[in-house]
Amino acid sequence: REIVSGTFCNAETEIVMGLESSNTSKASDQSQCYRESMRCIKDVLIPKNKCGLDFDLLIAALLILAYRHTVWREGTTTIPTQILLNAVCEMAGTRVESKFIFDSATVLRQCALAENVQAAALLVGGKNGLILECVDLITSKLDIEIKDAETALFAATVNEFKDMMGVVHENFEHDKESEFAPSGGQFHLLWLLEEHVLSVVKYGEFDSPRNTEKLDPVFVGRLCFRSWYSLTHPTDLSESAKWLESWLRTKLELTDGTSSKRLACAALVRVLLWVDEAGQLDLGDSDEDSILATLLGFDSRFMAELAHACCGLIQSIPPHLADEVMTGMNHFSFEASGSLLNAS
Repeated sequence: REIVSGTFCNAETEIVMGLESSNTSKASDQSQCYRESMRCIKDVLIPKNKCGLDFDLLIAALLILAYRHTVWREGTTTIPTQILLNAVCEMAGTRVESKFIFDSATVLRQCALAENVQAAALLVGGKNGLILECVDLITSKLDIEIKDAETALFAATVNEFKDMMGVVHENFEHDKESEFAPSGGQFHLLWLLEEHVLSVVKYGEFDSPRNTEKLDPVFVGRLCFRSWYSLTHPTDLSESAKWLESWLRTKLELTDGTSSKRLACAALVRVLLWVDEAGQLDLGDSDEDSILATLLGFDSRFMAELAHACCGLIQSIPPHLADEVMTGMNHFSFEASGSLLNAS
């Protein structure tokens, strides 16, 4: 505790002066999304001393406190230790200016030794960090190893993913409720969708390479929807799809196939209506089980409206097929009946 307080004091941050804003009262373990809690305390962590924060020292101390489930400061504080650790790791991962040497490899290893996947994910950042973030949501709820969860979310095809999760769901304890309500992990996924997919406004936000820190909406959408399916008990899948469809309609302002958020609709079409984009697509395959929309149980009318809302946007199809369209080699169209994806 003394190390944490001393580090914040040395950097002259507001948090150590007890100047926690009223917004930090939201940063509690009961928050539906710890990302939102992190955002609430962002301002009070900004160092006023030009030397900045000693991230090596600070993260190591917070990892120990989080591992012991101990508050980071004696007395009254509205900020849980894990939330504070997450926020500091995100600052370190985004290379907030500091005069202190930061040994990221050692700190990441410390996160692994402390089995703190949240901290590791935020420290890594970018696309790899997001994969870890979603893996943490799944492994904290389901009986699945981290490596297997990562494979299911990122490397497996939709059919392989379905088979893997089918085995995991056999041991998924669940009390059937009268009405479906998203879990805490699913609310976190909704936050990620709204932040990185539904808010897309620029064409250049699509198709960034994986080795960059930039999160493109298609990548985020695919991870989030797979994670949503993983956290949904099979008996709730139908009600879950209806709830999620209603939420998406509201956020997209989607009515009768029109929406003001056309790029967001294009990103969702890429994620939900096209099979995995790794390798070559077999456009002659009419197996609808190979697309996420069918796996999640979305209504075909909703998907048709979603496709219509982004009609004409090249961002709604995979990039290598877009190149063929632009050169006149193929012509593609979405249809509401029959297979959701047709090529001619």
